[in-house]
Amino acid sequence: MKKAFTIIELIFVIVALGILAMVALPRLAGSKEDAEIARVKAEIAAIRSAIQTHRGANLLKQNGSGYPDDLTARRIEEITNGTKLSQKYWSVNRDGNELNVTIGGRTATFTYDRATGRLTCPNANDLCRKIEN
Repeated sequence: MKKAFTIIELIFVIVALGILAMVALPRLAGSKEDAEIARVKAEIAAIRSAIQTHRGANLLKQNGSGYPDDLTARRIEEITNGTKLSQKYWSVNRDGNELNVTIGGRTATFTYDRATGRLTCPNANDLCRKIEN
């Protein structure tokens, strides 16, 4: 009596593993993007919270409107107590009024209004909707 697999049994196992891989891989690819979006959502929430905290502190000191003048990378790190935006996803323009996030080849632009302290994504593309919801 042989204790080895036949070539037919090995082929069936390989085919079954191939079918499982074809079903599983697209689902895993989607979950990577979902994780990246979750990270960006957390970073946006941290920035928005820091803007309001900065304003509150400045109002207590009676320093004007209190909102940060810009959201450059250095200013974001300063008002969030050291949080650095991931350079893999984020880029900030020189004026500090636009933050661009790129995930999966798609870009969403967040605009900072220093008069109101609002950080919004006015271009309602698919990535903006996923991040804002």
